[in-house]
Amino acid sequence: MNNHQAASILSLHNRLLTLKLLPRTGWLQRGQVNPESVAEHSFGVATMALFVGDQVPDIDRGRLLSIALLHDMAEALFGDLPVGARRYFGIEAKHEAERLAMQELLSEVPNAAEYLELWDDYAARASREARLVKQLDRLEMLAQAAAYERAGNRNMDEFWQDFDEGWSEEFPIIQELADELRMQIIRRNV
Repeated sequence: MNNHQAASILSLHNRLLTLKLLPRTGWLQRGQVNPESVAEHSFGVATMALFVGDQVPDIDRGRLLSIALLHDMAEALFGDLPVGARRYFGIEAKHEAERLAMQELLSEVPNAAEYLELWDDYAARASREARLVKQLDRLEMLAQAAAYERAGNRNMDEFWQDFDEGWSEEFPIIQELADELRMQIIRRNV
């Protein structure tokens, strides 16, 4: 590694440190005091990918973990857009902005093209690994909503409205985890 590469890696890391301070906007909008940061969410997704990935046949765990770590990285440049804002901008504009942000973030680091390809895979849901990360992203958000409810926040009803929809049949383990999460919520609320 040369000095330029070392400097570019440290520069990227410094930019990504903002994710530790960037709250997840959806939680703020629902009145959550001290909501999780984007970095905390990404850690949760990556942790789930580590343990769930071992249980899914024909998954490249290295690719899975890389995608999990990259999936929200663009938010270091423009923040965590709430779902409502995405509705106004449109999914294409959101993806275009995220890709431009990823290109800027990764432009100087070694293996930039490889990392951008992994992010493109996630955006397109082209591989099993990318589709699994998307499912884990949603499951982690619901697990966080359940954690906030356990801590006393009762503004989480909208998260449970579509609970049974959108789970991929491609990964039965995700449905099993979602069912277990739902049972834990039901047992707690009875």
